[in-house]
Amino acid sequence: MAITRKIEKRLKRIVRQLSGKVLTDDDGDDSLIPEYAITGHGIAFKYSPTDKKFIRVNRGTKAYILDETENQKGRILIYTYNGDIVEIEKEELEYTGFD
Repeated sequence: MAITRKIEKRLKRIVRQLSGKVLTDDDGDDSLIPEYAITGHGIAFKYSPTDKKFIRVNRGTKAYILDETENQKGRILIYTYNGDIVEIEKEELEYTGFD
């Protein structure tokens, strides 16, 4: 899964939201992006397309969905609070709103 211009723009919105600077983007959208939590306890190893390797991700970590389009393996792309971009199954995410 490649990082497209659309994903890059969404990532910029997420970083602005995390820093407290929610501004209207180029498309005129100023809505907040909802948070999700990675379900379960312990550690999971998830593939990072930017690093091209599997990395440790703590379950329970908050994340934002970068792209809801599923890849060939049925995974979507998320950005975690730890700054990682990883692929994960949608079923492993729990909607938490705007904590």
